[in-house]
Amino acid sequence: MSLTSKEIALVGAGAALGFGAALLLKRLRTGKVVAGVTAAGEAKAPRRCAGLCRLKPAMYDQYTSLHDHTWDEVMARMYASHMRNFVVYYHAETHLMFHHFEYIGEDFEADMAAIDADPVVRRWWSYCEPCQEPLHWEGAPPSQGGDGGEGGAWWSDMQCLNHCGGWPTAWSQSWPDPNFARNNPGGKTTDKDHPPPIHNRPE
Repeated sequence: MSLTSKEIALVGAGAALGFGAALLLKRLRTGKVVAGVTAAGEAKAPRRCAGLCRLKPAMYDQYTSLHDHTWDEVMARMYASHMRNFVVYYHAETHLMFHHFEYIGEDFEADMAAIDADPVVRRWWSYCEPCQEPLHWEGAPPSQGGDGGEGGAWWSDMQCLNHCGGWPTAWSQSWPDPNFARNNPGGKTTDKDHPPPIHNRPE
């Protein structure tokens, strides 16, 4: 689905006016379903992406408060950048986190660059990063423009070894997932105007 100039402006305005992102999300979720096809006319598979990093055990409370209701502006930017079905799993014994999403756009690098350049996304990252421990990273974090150095990745890439080949035929248009069970022990959530206490932005 392509966005109008007005809708793109709403995403940017979300940094100052939270309702802009909420309105855009509502419009996108009720629009047409994207259905790509190959040159041969066959249905095109999404690009599947996965990553791995650790969660600092002491930061579980903040991390779940951030993710029990992801900021609307962050969700709007991810949606506009053609990311779908983004999930994060946590293994409590090893403190490892695995994330996965499907990409349905045509220019992955440009869409990821738009996410990276979004000021609200970067602010969101500044609260997430103190909770995370990447496996291979040197220097400033992504929210401050760091690239991790040679071989660095905040979320380490993972190799897909199998896909069952069964494709979803219908899904809920609701956000958040109506079946998602929140995880924060105290029931806390955050938003752009009510963030958690710990961040890593330079004072």
